[in-house]
Formats: sequence, C-alpha cells, structure tokens
Amino acid sequence: MASSRVKRRVGVFGGTFDPIHAGHVEVAHAVLKALCLDRVLFVVTSDQWLREHPPVASAVDRFRMVEIAVENDPEFTASKIDILREGSTYTVDTLNDLTMQLGDSVTLYLIVGADSALSMDQWKDAGEIARLASVVVVGRPGLEFGVESLGEPHPASGAEYVEGPMIDVSATCVRDLLSENRPVSGLVAEAVGEYIEKQGLYRE
Repeated sequence: MASSRVKRRVGVFGGTFDPIHAGHVEVAHAVLKALCLDRVLFVVTSDQWLREHPPVASAVDRFRMVEIAVENDPEFTASKIDILREGSTYTVDTLNDLTMQLGDSVTLYLIVGADSALSMDQWKDAGEIARLASVVVVGRPGLEFGVESLGEPHPASGAEYVEGPMIDVSATCVRDLLSENRPVSGLVAEAVGEYIEKQGLYRE
C-alpha cells in the first residue's frame, strides 16, 4: 500500500548575509508564497568560494543576525549547517548535508538569484544539484529569465522562476552606510540594527 504521507516543501536560501537585510527577507516571503513552501532555511555560509573578498562580519555574528531577523516568523529558520562543516561552502555539500539531516520527508527547493543561476554550471558537482533539489530562480520585477535558453545539462535549465520584490538594497550598500555612520532604518530589521550597533560591526 502506497504511503499517503505528503513531503514538506523546504526552501534553501544560502548566503553570507553580511548583514541580512530587508531584500533577503522579502525574497524568502515571495518564494514561500509562490511555491507554497512549508519553511525556508536561511543557510549562513562560512566562506563562499566564488566571493572575491571574505565576509566582513564573523560567521557567529552573521548567524546571530539571521536568527534575530527571522525569530518572529515561524516559517523561517536560521541554519548553521555550512558553518559547522567549516571550509569553503559548496552548494552540493549543503544539499547533501540537509538531505541527510532532514531525511526523505522533505523536498528541497534551492533559492538562487538570476545572476547566480547563470553560473551554476560552474559550481562544484553541478550535475548533482538538480537531483538533490528543485532549483528556484528569483529575479527582479520585469526581468525575463529564459531557463529554456540555458540548455541541458545546465542545473538551472528546469528551474521554476519567481518574480522577486522591488527592493533596492544590498549588503554592500548597508555596510557602506554603516561605515559612514548613516542610518539603515528600513533596510535591516530594527533588532538587527541594534545588534550591529551593540557589536560595533561594519564601523571603520
């Protein structure tokens, strides 16, 4: 007799979150709603191999900021699975670890930005990514992203596309404002801003 158990749909949203800002949170809400996900994991990376420069804040601080930003949303969870592994972060390792941790009761949805999706064929063990998770590409309103033009065996060739929010903010912008002692109200959660202030982060 076939099992009637319905798998939970879990989004995997990875990044340095240096710091987490309103754009990150709204992207997660957009994907959660569009794909009827049960939960979104904000996976804080230790170190991304594609980044030219390492994160400014420590992994401990970045994880804590994500915890603070999502603590009042029951559908969002901060994950330190990449931090605990240490070393460079590769998406295929993240997905493998989450599959082992969560078991076969979930279906994973890997959330990536449109720019990142184009380079997915260069990622470590790229062919394994689509086997481990459904790929979700998020773009800005009005942006066309033709997944069909990528061709096989590109990991994002069969991706679902979700139009993200129009929020003009980046972590670089937030860090620049903070380094100039300018306000970031509305760009990061109030509690995150208080944590940044208390820890003296991003000050030059």
